[in-house]
Amino acid sequence: MRVVIVCGALALLVSFASHASNDPVQANPNTGANFNRYSYANNNPYRFTDPDGRLSRGTGFDDKQWKKFDRAQQSAAGSLEKSAGKINNALATGKGLAGVERAFEKNFGAGSATPANMAQVAGDMSTMASALRDTSATAIPANGMTATAMTAAYGNMTPDVLAGVPTTGPTQVIVNLDHSQFNNRSVLAWGVGHETGHAALGYKDQQVGGISAYKFGNPQQQQIFQTLPSPQRLINPDHLMDQAR
Repeated sequence: MRVVIVCGALALLVSFASHASNDPVQANPNTGANFNRYSYANNNPYRFTDPDGRLSRGTGFDDKQWKKFDRAQQSAAGSLEKSAGKINNALATGKGLAGVERAFEKNFGAGSATPANMAQVAGDMSTMASALRDTSATAIPANGMTATAMTAAYGNMTPDVLAGVPTTGPTQVIVNLDHSQFNNRSVLAWGVGHETGHAALGYKDQQVGGISAYKFGNPQQQQIFQTLPSPQRLINPDHLMDQAR
């Protein structure tokens, strides 16, 4: 099994609209999606809301699919919050600090468990969790697509991509509803959290020799994940999620 996660963010957008101006999200020239320039709330304003003509909860999901996705992002947020809280509590009180430091260095490398690094990681994980919990009008939308539609619309995505962001256009996350791991809450939650590392923090997938460090990637990517230098681990989305999960 190979799971590919492309840089981006996953978050919930709940919003409201009451005006009739052009939708700032323009039509997709590849798929024709969003062709109606006065289309609000997925053409269903009784069910969805949309404050400024942008995307509502995330286009393309049916209720069952959205429930799965939302459970995954809440699971990721909970794990991030719990891990960040454990680090912050150990730093503040000294209680269990030695054990927290050992776990930290197992993930981020020998000598990495300095107070500054630990505080940074705890802050980063809290920021990622906040992005996942965000239900404001400025939240980043996640949009579900079939593998066929996704690959036709976005050249940087292939059928084995579980979640990713387009390289151009408004910030959004495309979720591959056909992916075999979409129904795997643990893997989907990992992907959701990974994406917030990109969106909320601006962190890139760290590389060595042009090969990205992915815990669930191909053998080469897994090897890079395991041997990545400590300074890069501290800003690598997969290592942040490894600390949380």
